[in-house]
Amino acid sequence: MNIQEIIDLDFLQKVQDSFAKATGLAAITVDFRGNPVTEYSNFSLFCKKIREDQQLYDKCLKCDAYGGLEAVRRENFFMYRCHTGLVDIAVPIIIKGQFIGSMLVGQVKLNETENDRLDYIIKESSNWKENKEIVADFDQIPIISIEKITAAAKMMFYVINNMVEKDVIQYVQEELRAKDQELINQLKIQADLERSLYAKQKQFFKLMVNPNLFFNVMNTMSCLAVLEKASRTQDVILTFSEMMKYLLTNDNTFVTVEDEISYIYMYVKLQKLRFEDRVQVMIDIPKELRSIKIPAMILQSILDNAYIHGIEPKDGKGSIQIKGYILDDDFICEVIDDGIGMTATAIASIMDKSGGTERESHSKGIGLHHVNFILTSNYGNEYKLKITQNDAGGTTVRFRVPK
Repeated sequence: MNIQEIIDLDFLQKVQDSFAKATGLAAITVDFRGNPVTEYSNFSLFCKKIREDQQLYDKCLKCDAYGGLEAVRRENFFMYRCHTGLVDIAVPIIIKGQFIGSMLVGQVKLNETENDRLDYIIKESSNWKENKEIVADFDQIPIISIEKITAAAKMMFYVINNMVEKDVIQYVQEELRAKDQELINQLKIQADLERSLYAKQKQFFKLMVNPNLFFNVMNTMSCLAVLEKASRTQDVILTFSEMMKYLLTNDNTFVTVEDEISYIYMYVKLQKLRFEDRVQVMIDIPKELRSIKIPAMILQSILDNAYIHGIEPKDGKGSIQIKGYILDDDFICEVIDDGIGMTATAIASIMDKSGGTERESHSKGIGLHHVNFILTSNYGNEYKLKITQNDAGGTTVRFRVPK
């Protein structure tokens, strides 16, 4: 809790200036580290000249620090004599038992008869007394009775702590309002994601047909291709049929890496009809890691994004590499393409949890957005998708799951 966050410093400066003018005392407010947060009020010429000497200035800071610590210990103002013999008072600012700063007031002298009532907080310094100009300035310091100084200290202790307490109430209320707004925003994001997921499920169900009818039709098309001696067409139909079988009959939320790779091989086979030899796909995942389970279809979704948004708009040939390895007990999978790459804005758009309209999301890569949602929903935010721009061009999309 910082004093700068809680107190209206402009108003505090006005209170401090008025206090100094009314009492003849100098004043400044510091944070809990001793750093000033206000300007000096009624600062004496003597103290200004004393602080021009680095050694004496260090002693001044030490007096301020020790005085503040003692005031905190007492939980009340503390009056003492500084190393030059002037009277100073540390008025602690305490909120719910927490020390956040103090107001240092004083720079006055006592009557000779009252001097013995206060101790030096550190060893007295006397070398400054050899400077006649500084001694003359010391003589100009006003003499105030200890009763008046005590009354002024009490007044400032009550005023400043009461003022801070009111500011704290306002500060806490603002914090609560900010947290309420953050919660509202999170609930809105969650509602948007749920609506988006529902829309996608609805879209998927519209596309679903009875599996038996689908496979019967595909089988008929394959037989027709054989009769017409269209072997290439038959191969496409059979490959597509196997892909749809995997999609329609596999109810598992999680599949092995091996299953996903098998599906990818069929996907790449169909893409070759379109891209021919323009795209080379390389899979580098050790066999011992292929039994690890990952959410179904996320690897294919990332690969599809590399084809459509990375390689397709590129002139000439391209390559996509799929790598898998273990790091810190997590399975890491990277899909690296040398396509046209993605801008930082596009990456931020995909990773934005608030999503967007259906059409906007599709143009920005709905697959990756949905993959990120699946990963964070299953494993937490620390497992979110990572998208980076490659130095040599292209994009690397990386995900990890617990081994």
